[in-house]
Amino acid sequence: MTTRLEDNFRKADRTHLAKRGVHTVADLFRFFPRRYLVPGESTRLGDLPLGETAIIQAEVISVSTRRMKQRRGTITEVIVHDGEQSMKIAFFNQHWLDKALTPGLTVVFGGKVESYRGQLTLASPAWLNRTEDDHEWTPEDLNSPFPIYPAVKKIAQSRLWSAIKTLLSVAGPEEFADPLPKGLREKYDLPDLRTALEDMHKPRRIEDVERARQRWKWEEALALQTEFVSRKAAYAQENATPLLTEGPKSRRFDSSLPFTLTPSQVRVGEEIGADMGREQPMHRLLHGDVGSGKTLVALRAMLTAVDSGAQAAMLAPTEVLATQHFHSIQHFLGEQMGLSPLLSEDDQVTVALMTGSMPARERRELALDLATGNIDIVVGTHALLSASTIFENLGLIVVDEQHRFGVEQREAMRAKGGESTPHTLVMSATPIPRTVAMTVFADLDISTLTEMPAGPKNIATHVVPIVDQPNWFARVRTLMRETVESGRGVFVVFPRIEPTDIEDPETGAVIGQKQGIEDLSRKLEDTPELSGKRFGLLHGRMSTGEKDKVLKDFADGDIEILVSTTVIEVGVDVSRATMMVIAEAENFGVAQLHQLRGRVGRDGSAAMCFLLTELSETDESFARLQAVAETLDGFALAEYDLDSRGEGDVLSASQWGGSSLRHLSILRDSEIVAEARRVAEQIVAVDPQLDAVPALKAFIRRVLPEGDAHFIEAG
Repeated sequence: MTTRLEDNFRKADRTHLAKRGVHTVADLFRFFPRRYLVPGESTRLGDLPLGETAIIQAEVISVSTRRMKQRRGTITEVIVHDGEQSMKIAFFNQHWLDKALTPGLTVVFGGKVESYRGQLTLASPAWLNRTEDDHEWTPEDLNSPFPIYPAVKKIAQSRLWSAIKTLLSVAGPEEFADPLPKGLREKYDLPDLRTALEDMHKPRRIEDVERARQRWKWEEALALQTEFVSRKAAYAQENATPLLTEGPKSRRFDSSLPFTLTPSQVRVGEEIGADMGREQPMHRLLHGDVGSGKTLVALRAMLTAVDSGAQAAMLAPTEVLATQHFHSIQHFLGEQMGLSPLLSEDDQVTVALMTGSMPARERRELALDLATGNIDIVVGTHALLSASTIFENLGLIVVDEQHRFGVEQREAMRAKGGESTPHTLVMSATPIPRTVAMTVFADLDISTLTEMPAGPKNIATHVVPIVDQPNWFARVRTLMRETVESGRGVFVVFPRIEPTDIEDPETGAVIGQKQGIEDLSRKLEDTPELSGKRFGLLHGRMSTGEKDKVLKDFADGDIEILVSTTVIEVGVDVSRATMMVIAEAENFGVAQLHQLRGRVGRDGSAAMCFLLTELSETDESFARLQAVAETLDGFALAEYDLDSRGEGDVLSASQWGGSSLRHLSILRDSEIVAEARRVAEQIVAVDPQLDAVPALKAFIRRVLPEGDAHFIEAG
């Protein structure tokens, strides 16, 4: 037996394993059980779910084998009892079970729960706490926790477990190269890699599993922190051109503002200015709640770069967002914005927009203006990353929506500064809990906007359970009509563009269809309350020109009700919109709902948001929607999201597009993270390239794969 998946699983099985993220033997070793059955735990046979696959643990009462009358072969009937109820389970053509299954034996069976002659039984049962080939029991088999793995299509639990145990016994030392230094393992009483893997897959005691789990947390914490410390060490070796904290263009801009900056905008501006005045490049994260004024802060930083004789670039993940940022900058600058390099005056700022859908001729002309320094500020999408985009003197990069860009893409942008590394400001539209910021953005300095420029928002949010309360939806449509007739705009957000099939989870058969965005729009138009109102559609498959026209028509009032996908999630600023209706709200995350809600009431007006859901008020997920309705505090919702949804989702949504962090809890393992930081600093201080710890270096790439977060086009 060799340590290759192809020597232990058929091609079809490997395809199913791949869908579970298992591509190598190392992946299989880390395909951990989702739970364990501990000998002595009671199993209520009477509560088994009819029609579902279940696993039972019970004691054998009797076993009998006989030949079948209507067909060839034998049937072995096993009666088991869990202390409260008995069940008869039939095995076909497995007469050897008659001797192997003895009364008094504790067994674990799996199968689909069915009813036979009025009694529950298991169809196509499998005996799980043994292998098919091993007919001998040992006391350890009877008393050890039994692993239950996540389901892999067409691979029985027993076969999966058997393969893992076999591979663990024959794998070479290269499969057990340990990412954790020996001294750290000894200090914190952590098992080595081989021991921990065996404790997960064939534990003797449940305490062995818990000890191994502690080790996995340490692995992930050390990988994270070593990566961040390494980056910070690399940043410290880079050189940047110091930029001015202010100049004539930034002073003119500040004096023209019709409002006073909030104290946190002033403070954050000073933090950014101090960073950009140094000879090491700035690497700072700017975050705050929806509407806290991040774009304004970023623009002020870009103007100081221009005052210093440098160029600034703002990188956005989608054309819609890039266009919105361009229009926002145009609005803020007013007369200070130059129309073109030829027509701009000395005290004006030349701003351009670059997207992938621009005509080739315009893009070539813009690229030439950038290369010759005729453009001061450019806003763009991934088009800015292309090799043909060259800057004369790039001094500052602003990256919006951090989690939508991979590390390689940000590095490609920074490389455009030539010999001098540009300063980098990363903006996150989602408030980030302090615990996440300390753990996931540990390579960046952090600035937080804590106040809202227009004061606290006034958005009344209501959850509408349209199944439990069908009349409420009619009331929402009436409010939509009243909002439109008052001269205001209404957003309707929907999660899908095209209709999708509804499949039976058990059989895979199509049993219905969910509507698409055009279906929803037509249904709303046909209702008595909204008949005759002017509707518009917006989604990610439309061209940039089409999207821009729809948004302009909505802003001008030519469109009264805009039915859209999540392309409006961030950056879209239509001041006349005061009502948001989110259909199928249960399909959106807490942070996403909060972002969408932030699109209304942008001018300080009272606004409304309705979360339509098909969930019953008794559903557990209903609480998520209620949490959004109960507060407008984005930081409080971010903490709630972290606590309820799980760190893995928050991590992948914030920075690591393909993160495989599974064990580390940001909330509960802060002490491990802090200690891992100290260990990481010691490692990097003496070995910046991690040459002396190749297993740790390889594990970092496993947990935080390079290029894991590719460019995402929202919609």
